[in-house]
Amino acid sequence: MIKSDSEFHENAPVDSIYTSGDYFADPARHSEDSAFKVAAFLGLFERVISERQLQIESFADIGCGSGESVVEIAKALKKRGFNLGRVCGYDVSPHVTKLKNDGIEYVHGDFFQSHEEFDLVTLFDVIEHVPGPLEFIEQIASRSRIMAFHIPLDYSLNTAARDLFRKKLRNPGHLIFMDAVYALNLLTLAGLQVIDYQYTYAFQAPSGSKTLISRILYPIRLALSKISPWLLSKVAGGASLMVIALTPNSVRKLNG
Repeated sequence: MIKSDSEFHENAPVDSIYTSGDYFADPARHSEDSAFKVAAFLGLFERVISERQLQIESFADIGCGSGESVVEIAKALKKRGFNLGRVCGYDVSPHVTKLKNDGIEYVHGDFFQSHEEFDLVTLFDVIEHVPGPLEFIEQIASRSRIMAFHIPLDYSLNTAARDLFRKKLRNPGHLIFMDAVYALNLLTLAGLQVIDYQYTYAFQAPSGSKTLISRILYPIRLALSKISPWLLSKVAGGASLMVIALTPNSVRKLNG
């Protein structure tokens, strides 16, 4: 099912590269790493639900891209016994209108401007693209109970020494550069209660070995990841953070 509503992203702080469809002109963008991110999320999610009871009856993936992540996560949640009444994939790019999967509603629009509410919201590699990420997270948190993030940790010695920040500003349009501490602090400042997190290694993802420099750095990154994921993220880069957090709505309900 496809829903398109221009009011969702009217006057929204979203770069035209996304709303024009240029960002997804390459159909393989992000789709090649979807399974990698989904596996990381599900691994962390299993750890979380083994320690606490979570009720999930609705799920939305914001910035759903190719749509593969929302399909696989919904499938896994249903297999785990969650009774999902509604599953949505949101994206401001018009390519989403061409996506079709049974039981999933794809919405061409900006969730930031909508009034929908969901139990679980996932944002994989999204908040680094958004102007005003603190307000963005707060607004989404006000209409959800559980949020999951995949956050690239771009702020490393390797990135700084090679002056790659300017390149990342242009493509894929990262507006903020985070390390693990910054990312976790940002979520806390937005009012979220981080339940758990784990590092993921982008250099091991399908897209992580395309360039010569990435192949040269692979053994160094692998060695650093065995010593300390934090050290890897700060020195050589190639790490991201998968985070699951409770929103203020969920915390109040649990404490009520």
